[in-house]
Amino acid sequence: MSSSLVGRGARLAAWIGLGAAGALAAPAACLYPDYTFDEPEPSASAGTGGEAGAEDCSNGADDDGDGQVDCADAACGDFVCTTAVPEGWSGYFALFDGEPASDPGCPGAFAAGEPFIGNRGLSAPPASCACSCGPAEGQACDALGEVLITVSDAPCGSAHVCAWELDRIPGWTPNACKGPDGVFGGGTTCMPGGSCDSSPDGRPCVASVSASAIAATGGACAANPVQVQTEDPRWTRLGRACAAAEPPGQGCNLGRVCVPRPAAPFEGGLCIAKDGDNPCPPGAYTERHVFFTGIEDDRGCKDDCSCGAPSGGTCPTTITLYSDDRIDTCTTRLAELQTGGCADLEGNPTIVGRKAMSPGAPTGGACAPSGGTATGEAQGTAPRTFCCQGAG
Repeated sequence: MSSSLVGRGARLAAWIGLGAAGALAAPAACLYPDYTFDEPEPSASAGTGGEAGAEDCSNGADDDGDGQVDCADAACGDFVCTTAVPEGWSGYFALFDGEPASDPGCPGAFAAGEPFIGNRGLSAPPASCACSCGPAEGQACDALGEVLITVSDAPCGSAHVCAWELDRIPGWTPNACKGPDGVFGGGTTCMPGGSCDSSPDGRPCVASVSASAIAATGGACAANPVQVQTEDPRWTRLGRACAAAEPPGQGCNLGRVCVPRPAAPFEGGLCIAKDGDNPCPPGAYTERHVFFTGIEDDRGCKDDCSCGAPSGGTCPTTITLYSDDRIDTCTTRLAELQTGGCADLEGNPTIVGRKAMSPGAPTGGACAPSGGTATGEAQGTAPRTFCCQGAG
C-alpha cells in the first residue's frame, strides 16, 4: 500500500475517534445546563485594528476589552448598581445637606445640567414689638398738705444721727403761715432717741432741712403706634443636588442600572427627587430631605399698645422757713427750698413757722406701656423632597 493511502487512513481514524468522543461527552453536558462556554470577546484591537482604551463606566460598552461592561468591570469601583427610579420621581442625584459655607459644588460624575440649590433650617425669630407712651397730660397739683419737712443734725447728703419730722399741715393754703410745732435750736450732741443735749464738743442739732416732693395726681398718657422690628430670615442648611448623566450604565442584574457612587461630603447613598413636600416611596430610598427655594414672611405686630396711669410727676413748690419760736409766726425769714430738695442751715437755728407758695405746673410723670403682640411667621416655600439610600 502506498504511503498516501496510509496517511488518509490515519486521518479518517482520527476523525472517527473524535466523533465517538463527542458522542460520549454529550450526555454529560446535559447534566449541567447552567454552564456556558463562551468564547472570550475579541479585544478592541481585534475588532478595530486599534488598542483597547480605559473603561468608560457609563456607556454600556467594554472599552478596555476585558469582557466586562461598566459596573461588572473591576475598574468601575466608583460606580454602583442601584434600583430603578420609582414612578413620579427623578434621579439620580448626589445630595449635599450641610452648612452653606461648606458648599462643595458638583463633582464631575454628577455634573449633568444645572444643579438644584435649596435651603432648610429657617431662622426667623418673631417680630420685636415695642410699645411706648406719650407724656403725661392732665395732671393736677393740689396737695400742699402732703409736704413733709424734716430737720437733721447732718448737712445735706450726709448721714445723720437724729432727724425730726415736722407735722404735716392739713388744708394748707398757698402763702398761709403755719407752725403748729417746730424744732428749737441751740442744742448740740444729738443722742439716740432724738434728744439734743448741750455739749461744747458736740455738733449742732439743726444742720439742714429737707422737704418732700408733692406728687402730681390724675392725668393720662396716649399710646404711641407700635414699633415693629424683624431680623432678616436666615437659612442654616444648604441643599445642593447634582445629577448623574443619562442614560445610566450597564453591567448590573436585571432591573438595576450602573451609576456613579457619591463621595463625601455628599450623602452616602444615591438620591431621587420630587417637587413638593412628599413622603419617601416604598423601597430603598428612605432618608428624607426637604429643601425650599423661597420664603413667605408675614411677621408683624398687633397695634394693641396701651398705657397705665401716670406716676413720678411732681409739683414744684417753694417752701419758706422762719426762725421765730412762736407757733404760726412767720416774721424772721430763715431759709427757702424747693419741694423735693434740701438746704443746709447755719447757726443751729430754731424752725417753727413755714409758708408754701402755690404749686407750679406739674412736671415729669410717665406711664408704663403694655401690649405689642407679635404675629405671623416666616416659612419656606416651593419645597422639593429628596429621598436617599442609606450609606451602606
